[in-house]
Amino acid sequence: MKVRRSILALCGVIALSWSTTGCGSALTLTVEPGEPQPPELLPAPQLSTYAYRKVLLLPPEGGVALKGIDVAAVKEKKSSFYMSKLEKVMLAQGFEVISSEVVARAAKSKGSGKLSAAEKALVLGKQTQADAVMLVQTVSVRGQSRYFAVDEVQNREVEASHVVTDEDGLHFERETEQCLVRLPHYEVSFEAKMLDTRTGAVLWVGSARSNSADVIQDTWEAELDDDCTVLAENFRYADYQAQEGTYDNTVTTLLGRLIKPLRKAAFEGEPRDPPPPPKVVEKPPPPPPEEPKPQMATVSAKRASLRLGPGKSHKRKMRVPRKAKVEVLETMGEWYKVKIQDGTVGWMHDSTLIVAE
Repeated sequence: MKVRRSILALCGVIALSWSTTGCGSALTLTVEPGEPQPPELLPAPQLSTYAYRKVLLLPPEGGVALKGIDVAAVKEKKSSFYMSKLEKVMLAQGFEVISSEVVARAAKSKGSGKLSAAEKALVLGKQTQADAVMLVQTVSVRGQSRYFAVDEVQNREVEASHVVTDEDGLHFERETEQCLVRLPHYEVSFEAKMLDTRTGAVLWVGSARSNSADVIQDTWEAELDDDCTVLAENFRYADYQAQEGTYDNTVTTLLGRLIKPLRKAAFEGEPRDPPPPPKVVEKPPPPPPEEPKPQMATVSAKRASLRLGPGKSHKRKMRVPRKAKVEVLETMGEWYKVKIQDGTVGWMHDSTLIVAE
């Protein structure tokens, strides 16, 4: 949060929709978007050796720690809110995040209920076939305030330990009794570590902080009287603090600064287990065609003639008894070439046979 001071002469001039009658002066406090602290990152050499793309996310076991928070948009947030934001940021960076449903099913498996957080992370990581597990250790949110002395000589930030507040809620510097401007904000802290699911080795430890003053989109300007009371402002700072979008932006900005450098290292290495070459499946040879079943017929005449050729002019070879089974070999008009049970082949008239369909 950067602060600069200026003095506006308001003799006949309207400043930020506020004016005074007569000649006088007012103090202007200007707050510009701050520069957040860089994250603290401790990557292990192994992080760049192998590729870690498929990651399982585990929330902090202790939930979210809140201190000095009176903003409803902040107090109502549970662990699921932060894990959802983390998942979206990691997906945007190209990670493959294992869904919470898969994690919930794996967590119910036998043997994972009485383990430490790290042991449980490894068990769930292996069950879900993750490359790594990101174990969120702490998420904490603290309400804070910064105090500024604004006068014609200088602008000073006053430490909170040197601030006194009277019964009217006005703030003063203890030593000089000078009035102060209080700017409330909240700070979000996030700590996590990533483990190799195969070896249990710590791949990465990261932490970051971000506060609502870091993500102001526009410079905030306020006109103050001699008692440091805000007379006019270009936008209501209190409303900005209370907005849902302000908190979303604060958390998303924090996680982006944390995950972006992690992605660069996590994607540098080679796959731990390169995919095996595709198996060549040889198709079995087609089965041999089925031989057609022989057509059968039953002798219907009492004593049917089996002749040498298709016609009564051909010599009779033998007689075939009724109900005998014969195999039909060939058809010529009303005559059937057949083979009887002893292998003898001859011709029989259709009137002496009942041919099976």
